[in-house]
Amino acid sequence: MLTWSKIQNLHAPDLANHWQHAEATGLGCPLDAFEQLFFDNHDDADFADVVRLIDWQSVQWEDVDLSGVALRRVSVTRPYRYAVDKARARTAEEGIQDERPEVINHWQNAGTWMRSPILVTGEVIGTTLDAQCLVGFTRLGNLLGLLDRREVAEAARHRLWLGRRTLNSAPR
Repeated sequence: MLTWSKIQNLHAPDLANHWQHAEATGLGCPLDAFEQLFFDNHDDADFADVVRLIDWQSVQWEDVDLSGVALRRVSVTRPYRYAVDKARARTAEEGIQDERPEVINHWQNAGTWMRSPILVTGEVIGTTLDAQCLVGFTRLGNLLGLLDRREVAEAARHRLWLGRRTLNSAPR
């Protein structure tokens, strides 16, 4: 079993080195998803609590598009629910607010996020949920707020990384 702590024990200050060390242990994860999950969240105890029981070696990653309707049903763990709710409320009231002009410009022009959030299916975390957001809470909240404002169509598709348990992995 390739756990969060085992991957964190391979940490290197350089992203490419950390990714290569993890890949050598059997992790199959695209670099962008790896960076957001394992590199950007290195030493984050709250995040570690959420993902500590996942067998990362059994997760297969897909670059998928989901509609706003589907993204309204995504689950968010309690420690991160506030971030989603805060971003959603702020965006619903005022539109996208960000210190980075390129982020605001991208939302206004593309109607979606610049970088794909990270979701996993319920089977990865041992639940019956359709999907749970692991990274990208503010992005998800912004989208939900724009959906509430009707600035983004419910049917519009949004790219994200979706982790599924591989077929040959036994349930936990």
